[in-house]
Amino acid sequence: MGDWMKVLLCNVSHRNNEHAHDYAGLFYLAGALEQEGFQPLVYHGQPENLLAEVTRNQPEAVGFSCDFDNVQIIESLSRKIKEGHDIPIVVGGANSMALGRDFLATSGADYVLRGECERSLPMLFNAILKKQGDISEVRGLAMIRNGVLVETPPDIIDDLDTLPLPAYHTSMHPHRSYGSTILTGRGCPFSCAYCAPSPGKRKVRKRSIFLVLEEIKINLKNNPALTYLVIMDDIFTMDRQRIEVFCEGMREIRKERDLIWYCECHVGQIKTFKEVLPTMIDAGLIRLQIGIESGDQEVIDQYNKHIKVHDVIDFVTYAADCGLAQMATNFIVGGPKEKAGATAALIETLMDRAPGVIDIITGFLRAYPGAGIFENPEKYNLQLHDQSGRQSGDDYPFVTPVGCSQEQVMKQRQELNRLIRLRMQQKIKNHEMKVEAVMKQYQAALKYGISSRWFKEISANPRAYEYYYVLYLEEGQAFVESLDFSRDYPQRTFELWRSITFSEGFPQLDGIALSPLEYELLLRCAGKRSLETIEAELYGLYGKFYESQNEFHGKLVEVLFQFDAKYWLTHFILD
Repeated sequence: MGDWMKVLLCNVSHRNNEHAHDYAGLFYLAGALEQEGFQPLVYHGQPENLLAEVTRNQPEAVGFSCDFDNVQIIESLSRKIKEGHDIPIVVGGANSMALGRDFLATSGADYVLRGECERSLPMLFNAILKKQGDISEVRGLAMIRNGVLVETPPDIIDDLDTLPLPAYHTSMHPHRSYGSTILTGRGCPFSCAYCAPSPGKRKVRKRSIFLVLEEIKINLKNNPALTYLVIMDDIFTMDRQRIEVFCEGMREIRKERDLIWYCECHVGQIKTFKEVLPTMIDAGLIRLQIGIESGDQEVIDQYNKHIKVHDVIDFVTYAADCGLAQMATNFIVGGPKEKAGATAALIETLMDRAPGVIDIITGFLRAYPGAGIFENPEKYNLQLHDQSGRQSGDDYPFVTPVGCSQEQVMKQRQELNRLIRLRMQQKIKNHEMKVEAVMKQYQAALKYGISSRWFKEISANPRAYEYYYVLYLEEGQAFVESLDFSRDYPQRTFELWRSITFSEGFPQLDGIALSPLEYELLLRCAGKRSLETIEAELYGLYGKFYESQNEFHGKLVEVLFQFDAKYWLTHFILD
């Protein structure tokens, strides 16, 4: 890079793992800085390792991406960097709108940069490092001059196609593969009460799908291990024609590369052209995120979600019927008071309509600075337990309904999570999921590393996991009465010595007492004898207790169905 000035861009959080975290935002900024002749380095990881990297790399400036959970971390790191290095510090990111005089004073940072910074950050560094340009022309800048907070309006970039591609090669963690995060546009036409505002949020701007596809091709070329794309923007599913153009390009890409993808969608929008969903699935869509937040329509309306509960149910049902592998959604706990049982009832309905597909999580309501709930909690009959907005998190509620304690909200979430898990376990136990849906969960987890809650719950049931794993490997199948017993070689899904006990004087499996016939049948189901041979042997032992061989056969079939329901056997058909 010759004499190019080195600048360090940082995303620090205790949640970040430099081996697994892919963060696209700073790489877009790195690409813009490279165009202006800087040498950007992108660090993302644990805060405690950053100071050593600053000392080792000796950058001319440091930039921080500030989210809603790392304000205090950045304050501390900024002060420590200032103690040992006389270099400018710039703070931007999602929470920059909430940062002002107090933050600049306590952190020692020199500048807060708001809005979209691909143009403003290079201008700022040119002004303060290269002495080129006027710092007063930098948009979105907040700084203290002569004891006065000086602010300029933020920059909003209208033509996203003019931006450089993310510069993933600037990462300080080259062992990590990048390129899985894709943005097809910016902005959102909605204004949900809980959503963090940002400059340009309401201004929808779309990238050319041709350029999006070209970016994907470049990322695939640079990253041979890339198999999963995450489309992160809110507007991808706003335009049916645009979706179809993207899917056409993805189908071409998938002819050369096994590539699957995720996106978010708004049910209120996509319901008018939901028949595009099979096209998306055919083009590699494996996981779709929809926002629901509550089972109470009045609360949904308070959130300004622009969706209806009945539309959610219809769309989830349709998506499951289309064969979508995973549909993720979230329910908020601790928001405006709901009708008793409304959310639980909707969760049960969705799990009935899409067992093995609908992937439900819960989260506490977060009050982001600038959001409607933060600015006017009284309107929603809510109380804030963190007026500074610095303690937002998913592990503790800082927003509760008036009259409801934080402990009560925590208990509500625990109860809702317990309900979700119990319903999932019941559906696994009762074989209420389509085998095809389960196979897609196995494929997502074992081939692409995308583990849903369904896969984790199946994995927690050793019998079910082994049973479906055999089916996934196509080394066995479920029992059906029409199987040719002469070619059917039944195989246990467990090891006898580990699983069967005799502590009560008789054989038990999974706490269930086994009859002599059941026990002898399991002994012989090791994949080495045909079911026809096993039936003949068992009839020799127990046939005298039945009026005919047909009656015995009927009993054996009944037991085999019971074993299948308990996930004890799979059946290998010998060609």
